[in-house]
Amino acid sequence: MKALVTLAPTPTGLFIIRRLHQLGYEVTVIDSHSRCFASYSNGVSKRVVAPSLYYDPHGFARTVIEELKQDQYDLYFPVLECGFLMSYYKDIIQQYTTMVTMPYSDITFAHNKHAMRTYAEQANVRTPLTQTPDSLKEAFRLLDTLNSPIVIKPRVGCNAHGQKIVLDPKNSALEYGQLVKKYDLEDQLPIIQQYIKGTLVSTVNLAVAGEVKGKVVFRALRTVPTSGGTSSYRETINSPEAELFDARLIRHFNWTGFISFDYMEEEGTGKLYLIDCNPRIAPGAILGHFAGVDLITAFTELAKGKEIETLPRQKDGVRCKLNFLDLGWLLYNLIDNELTAKDKFACFKAWSKREKTHKDILSVHDLLPGFVLWGFLLRNIGKLLGSDGGEIFLEHSLFDEETFHKNLPESAATTTL
Repeated sequence: MKALVTLAPTPTGLFIIRRLHQLGYEVTVIDSHSRCFASYSNGVSKRVVAPSLYYDPHGFARTVIEELKQDQYDLYFPVLECGFLMSYYKDIIQQYTTMVTMPYSDITFAHNKHAMRTYAEQANVRTPLTQTPDSLKEAFRLLDTLNSPIVIKPRVGCNAHGQKIVLDPKNSALEYGQLVKKYDLEDQLPIIQQYIKGTLVSTVNLAVAGEVKGKVVFRALRTVPTSGGTSSYRETINSPEAELFDARLIRHFNWTGFISFDYMEEEGTGKLYLIDCNPRIAPGAILGHFAGVDLITAFTELAKGKEIETLPRQKDGVRCKLNFLDLGWLLYNLIDNELTAKDKFACFKAWSKREKTHKDILSVHDLLPGFVLWGFLLRNIGKLLGSDGGEIFLEHSLFDEETFHKNLPESAATTTL
């Protein structure tokens, strides 16, 4: 059996490669940059370099389709936002291999933070108060009337990319204007959302026709950025409300495939508020594997057209750590000028505490990805500790709808059967 995996420069991608290899697949990886440490896994049989998903989505799509034409693949498994792009070409792809995906319009709708308020209300799922201004003038008017902390978010984003938490209302308008200018968002102004103080609770689901077949629910013990983003240290938990909200949303979408949600658990009340939807697999799948939920095997069975049974419930209290990102959490805190020496020592003490936990990347049976990753980190340590450090990894892995649709007519002639 052969599988094609695209855009795997993440622990999730490496995990998928290793699991597919364990299940008997020969794995080909297509990515856009040498920083794709996952492609150096001993589970990879072939590596292909494609144009950037972000800067040249049509070139990326052509590379994937040409590879599928040239070889006989049993499964195509896109990781991260390349799945959004390639869902547009699902009719072409399914001429050559199996791809489990929702339609492009459904994926982009679920991922759009502007649309979230509407579909969450329809599914009876709680969300923070959210404003979507149509002009800068309206945005500044709204911000002038607010007297509480807010979160400024691009309407489409990944892993807190472009997100800004503003705790002092007096700085809201300034921060909003700077974010719009930095990310060139004049045509799609960011949303303004109520800031919920609390803990990040995330989920990963595998669904079939609106029914959840396997799920993982976990709490972020530490995140990077520290104000909220990707969890560097996480633990499976029992959260009936998260499971209830997930089931309602998945039924509302009539979803098939992977879909992941982020909630803020409000401090003091324990209520969950939906803050993000990622219509794809997410890092929690790794934690789920250690907690007894084998999502990847179930997915391969689904891809083969088999009916899959509901997976066993996860074991709670299982922890998993992404070492390089968790080190970033410590370093960000140590260079934070707003923290006292006592606060920084407390962070170091918490970080260095020995606890039973699993590792996302490091494996004595597959050492090269770890060496490649740490080599990249050491060469770019200055940039990584900057305010936009995380974007070094995300740059070629994000899907920009505007760039894609801008050149779609010209690309249609070359991306054909």
